[in-house]
Amino acid sequence: MSERYETLLWYGRRLMAMSPAEWFHRAAEMAKRRHGRSLGGWARYACDAALPRLPIDETRFALLAAQIEPGCEEFWQAAQTGHWSFLGQDWPRPAAAEPRGIWHLDPVTQRRWPRDYCFDIPFRHARDIGDVKYVWELNRLQFLPPLAALARRRGDQTVRDWCLACMESWIDANPPFLGVNWLSGIELACRATSLVLALSLLGPETVPAALSDKLRAVFNAHAVWLDRYPSLYSSANNHLIAEAAALYILGVTMRELPGAARYRDNGFGTLVREADKQILADGVGAEQSPTYTAFTLEWYLLALAVASMFGEAFPAPLTERLHRAAEHLRWLTDSEGAQPRIGDDDEGRVIRSGPALEKSYVSAILSNLSALTKDEAVAPPVARPELRDLFLGAAPPRRQTLEGTRHFDAGGYTVFRREINGRETLLVFDHGPLGYLSIAAHGHADALAVWLHIDGQPVLIDAGTYLYHSGDAARNYFRGSRAHNTLSLDDQDQSRICGPFNWSSKTNARRLPDDGLGTVAEHDGYGSRFGAIHRRRVAFDGAEGYTISDALVGTPAKAVARIRYFLSPDLELAQPVADCVELMLDGAPLASIAFGIGTGDAPCPLSIAEVEISPRFGAKTAAKCVLVECPAALLASRPMLTHIRISAKPSAQAAGAERQPARVLIHNSSSR
Repeated sequence: MSERYETLLWYGRRLMAMSPAEWFHRAAEMAKRRHGRSLGGWARYACDAALPRLPIDETRFALLAAQIEPGCEEFWQAAQTGHWSFLGQDWPRPAAAEPRGIWHLDPVTQRRWPRDYCFDIPFRHARDIGDVKYVWELNRLQFLPPLAALARRRGDQTVRDWCLACMESWIDANPPFLGVNWLSGIELACRATSLVLALSLLGPETVPAALSDKLRAVFNAHAVWLDRYPSLYSSANNHLIAEAAALYILGVTMRELPGAARYRDNGFGTLVREADKQILADGVGAEQSPTYTAFTLEWYLLALAVASMFGEAFPAPLTERLHRAAEHLRWLTDSEGAQPRIGDDDEGRVIRSGPALEKSYVSAILSNLSALTKDEAVAPPVARPELRDLFLGAAPPRRQTLEGTRHFDAGGYTVFRREINGRETLLVFDHGPLGYLSIAAHGHADALAVWLHIDGQPVLIDAGTYLYHSGDAARNYFRGSRAHNTLSLDDQDQSRICGPFNWSSKTNARRLPDDGLGTVAEHDGYGSRFGAIHRRRVAFDGAEGYTISDALVGTPAKAVARIRYFLSPDLELAQPVADCVELMLDGAPLASIAFGIGTGDAPCPLSIAEVEISPRFGAKTAAKCVLVECPAALLASRPMLTHIRISAKPSAQAAGAERQPARVLIHNSSSR
């Protein structure tokens, strides 16, 4: 498929997802972009505004800087060697004669993005160059605040000078609005915020006069772009929050900046209006991804922190909505501070402490939220020190046991938390919308999927994300139904994919009234194609575990039903015996799974499939999946049952009477 044809096809699909009002908006935006060709050159953005400075609590900084110093030092080693690593990819060292080439370099293909007018670059379809996420990640400049913190803690002029030289290098290599680094508002928001934080830690007074002039122009140009091209309508997701927060921060911290009052007011107003849209009434993030919810919350927290520093305040209902989000995320948090991976995750952060993947990111944001709302009940059980704590505050970790069942119907999740055989279990059941807005960009076709953690160990997992723009078939697979712990018919997706961030049809899922036997939900994704509704019940099964019941309502067309359960690579999988398979962790039994069609019927063969999962953005690894399949018509006459039995802890077994067999049984038996 030619690049031009693929671009036209993408625009056609997007137009189908737009309302008439958005069509007019996009037409006006295109006119603005054409006119934007005449707005380039740094001279146009020269101004006399004072450089931004956020107040630094020296006592808090002294304590925190010592704790995060190892991560800052890792960034410093990368800076000295030119060996950067982001999103699991290593950048080649730039040639001595071409020190600025790294700002446009793809680390995988080692090709460079063109320095054309930004809106002329077909970044979505230029697969010969690479996935634009990589070059954007480096150009967020999120390594600068940790390096500035290192320079401040050590009083190290060498580190300070490197930071300033890096800022100047970026400015000289990226005139407005040329090159791929001026294409996306969220990238500009991240970069402008990184510069504000770095300058606050370095001290604006340490910046040479010539570089100060350049930095003023940088902030001015970024603010003009963000104000001119906001992400609206079907694009108004976390991108809009980032853009609004960055505009607000620039307007508050640089009051002499041309247009500062408008930036402050517009950013403030957008953040207030969007809070109730992007965080639903029950606290679930509208994008159906805990990590994207945390990313959105981090932007809100930073805006609120800056407002407090400068004597401003956001309305109380906004803070209350953030608190509801904290309550939901706390219910998703296990005893080790981890959450099920649901939906997309591209490892986006506003403030970083080092190059390593921040595995407890959602818990870190919970700690910040607990400090903001002064509610220790939402504090996570694990909270590692991070640089963002300097600006956002942090609450001490708090171990508390949540018990029971909690429905989040606006967002579409039911969370089961039970202690079974002395083990903490967390099971999440998805019966919500595909995603946010008309394109549901970061949602997955995972209706009625389940995730299971036992004692803080992921057991039934999500396959992950892998890549965005350059993922092609893999992008479709990782967000498709057969990459999730749910039922598929003929391996078709419940919702139909028509692009990396778009869908041609969307499943409608809903929770049904409580029947006293468990939580029941259904979705219609296979209704038009197969004539059947998928209905699933999840129930706490006494003292042993959980029971999952799958049925097809209607008269399904001839098809094969497949139910998959993706297993964490940390687990050891025993050789299946008949219709059972046993899961072990560190040589000890953890739980059990078995498949069958019931007494007197033909057996339902259990198989262990080799699959690919994506443990982090840009990476794939092998894993195993337990699979059962049968004719779809069978599930229309009687449901398939899956019994997940939790094994007792080894210590509890030793202290108790006779040791019971420990198997994570996915037992698929037919109920008459």
